[in-house]
Amino acid sequence: MRRSLPVLLTAFLLVAALVVGGAPAPARATIPDTVADTAADTVLSTDEPTTTTTTTIAMATRGTPVQLVTTLPAPTTTTTTAPPKPNPYAVPANTGTGRRVVYSKSRMRLWLVEADGSVTRTYLVSGRLNQPALGTHKVFSRSTYTCNIDHPNVCMRWMVRFAKGLQGDNIGFHEIPRKDGVPIQSNSQLGQALSSGCVRQSTEDAMFMWGWAGIGTTVVVIW
Repeated sequence: MRRSLPVLLTAFLLVAALVVGGAPAPARATIPDTVADTAADTVLSTDEPTTTTTTTIAMATRGTPVQLVTTLPAPTTTTTTAPPKPNPYAVPANTGTGRRVVYSKSRMRLWLVEADGSVTRTYLVSGRLNQPALGTHKVFSRSTYTCNIDHPNVCMRWMVRFAKGLQGDNIGFHEIPRKDGVPIQSNSQLGQALSSGCVRQSTEDAMFMWGWAGIGTTVVVIW
């Protein structure tokens, strides 16, 4: 038994060496030089040179002509022409011809029209809506100063009479009446239907009417 110990120790050391060193590495395969060169030639050889295209997009800055988007066509617009507004100072249509006074009760306005159709003067007045009657009238009486029959303290100047009222009383163009010497309305209120019958005017317009509309002058009353 003693004589076999060195043999056993030697066998143990051989096994340990095999375990620690591992299995021997496999033999490396070698590629013949001709095969390697052929593969290299295959990779590097080409019929045409290889080129790379790089697209550069310029950034737009103020003052440069660079355009990044396509210009859209101009929008289609429809132009609508509004009808012209009627001229409030023009003589109303269908009021006859020749030299005449045109009085509109709805507008509370007078037009003094010459024979050629031109307007000498137009201005606001204060009348009454339900009289006088619509139609054509003639100036038949004039007075530089007169007073109300029922109210003698209410007087007026530059009266130009041209029609009759609902009770048969005279209707004319005149200055704003004065009650005890004080005007019963202001010029700024002209254009409103404030009269009890006649057609009130400012002092300046009443004097102009007095000098313009003599006996027989045509007066056309419209709504």
